[in-house]
Amino acid sequence: MRGKKLSSWFSKLAQVGRKAVSPPAEGADATPPMELHGPRVTVRPMRRSDLEAMMRWQPATDPLYQPFDLPKRSRAEHMQWFDWRRRDTSRRLYVIENEEQQVIGSLTLREIVGRRTARLGITIGADFVSRGYGTEALHLFLDYFFGEMGFARMVLDVAATNQRAVRTYRALGFRPTGQHYRVADHAGYHVVHRDPRYRHLHRFFRKKGGTLQVLFYDMALTREQWQAHKAQAGKGRQPKHPAAVKATDRSETVQA
Repeated sequence: MRGKKLSSWFSKLAQVGRKAVSPPAEGADATPPMELHGPRVTVRPMRRSDLEAMMRWQPATDPLYQPFDLPKRSRAEHMQWFDWRRRDTSRRLYVIENEEQQVIGSLTLREIVGRRTARLGITIGADFVSRGYGTEALHLFLDYFFGEMGFARMVLDVAATNQRAVRTYRALGFRPTGQHYRVADHAGYHVVHRDPRYRHLHRFFRKKGGTLQVLFYDMALTREQWQAHKAQAGKGRQPKHPAAVKATDRSETVQA
């Protein structure tokens, strides 16, 4: 039954409207104009005015997701960030709108290398998570990324504690390619590490040199893998996903 539902959902996305134009002239914004329309979401280039809506997003109440909130900056700092990033040719900035044309998320590409590869970043406002918006937006964007944009490979990194995001990426066909630790420099990570409610996530932390670190997964998706994933879904079968990623470095993992 679930396979039929996925097949129907992919069919709807395949019928969405799409509008794209040629890259901008030299000196213009780095992100060319385009719009991707799905049943519930629209993905388009970020505008300066979108920052106003993004600054109104409520912070996550769950400390598990607080590290992924929009950074706390002044309005001037946000605008400065946008003006700087929008002309960086190694980056692309987009927003995600819902059915009511509310800006509910952002989607970025960075570390762009020709048409070979780029690194994905995506954020959904806390008030709009767990509604499938991110999955729909990514499905739209992956078609565009591997199609009109002509890229061969997309990479990303995701905190192992953010299991909701890990499940989403795996469901879209991303495969694990490695892992690494980062300094857990957000207060939310420290709450998760101490709180017994998150005992099942404590294995993703370690202390090194007295500093708390959190595990991140590296994942990737190629054009061929994306096409195969869609073909399987289109046949009404649940795509086969790689085995769950597991932390392999346990020697320095902090015990609960």
